[in-house]
Amino acid sequence: MNRIVRYDTGYVTHPGNCRTVNQDNLLLRRGAVDGQDFLLLAVADGMGGMARGEEASGCAVALLDSWWNTELPALLSAGGPDWPGLENSLAVAIERINTAVRQAVTDKGEPGGTTLVLAFVYGADYRLLHVGDSRAYLLGAGAPRPLTRDHTWCAHEIAQGRLTPAQAAVHPMRHMLTSTLGVRPSYELDLARGQLGPGSALLLCSDGFYQEAEAALASCDLTRPAQTVLDGLLAGALRGEAADNLTALLVRPFPARR
Repeated sequence: MNRIVRYDTGYVTHPGNCRTVNQDNLLLRRGAVDGQDFLLLAVADGMGGMARGEEASGCAVALLDSWWNTELPALLSAGGPDWPGLENSLAVAIERINTAVRQAVTDKGEPGGTTLVLAFVYGADYRLLHVGDSRAYLLGAGAPRPLTRDHTWCAHEIAQGRLTPAQAAVHPMRHMLTSTLGVRPSYELDLARGQLGPGSALLLCSDGFYQEAEAALASCDLTRPAQTVLDGLLAGALRGEAADNLTALLVRPFPARR
């Protein structure tokens, strides 16, 4: 695989057709070491009262932005990132987010919290960390491949063989999250590792986005600019019910020039 040195990116965020407040927040940061691009992407979907959810997701992306500025530089070199150190550092940053959201939101006596899915991309490699039901997909030839598993009651029951996906789609507890940030001292954190190649793309999105757009992901034309692809997906989603906020980030790599 050619070394990847640059990325085409796009993002969309919208309150949807039924809500006036957008409780989603996103982060997209780009840097370079020795001519090699690297990216930090994150989608956070706030929960609770409208203001509390927005505050919780905003706190999450603000602390990740601080991590980018203060802690990431020590983990990078001309030879690439210290991957074990980077994974551990991001996990610690997420622990700080959980504590900060609890202090800023929940401890005020009003419920609030956030999901989080983030990706760090360098060269052909990526690392994903997530809590909750925001998702990451690998797009390319064929059907989109989910890279995360939802931290929901229904997803757990499906994994245990006690519920089918069709039953889960209409179950009254389908929106019940089993792990979030800012609600409890403990949470479930998943880590995934992988690679991006030419012709593929990495999508991070909130549940409001994939509930409306997942069926259209397989037909995305990844030869088009990432922003154009996302604009088309958002337009299609808004023609549906779009009862929730919709947020997505798309990263499409290019091979290195020789």
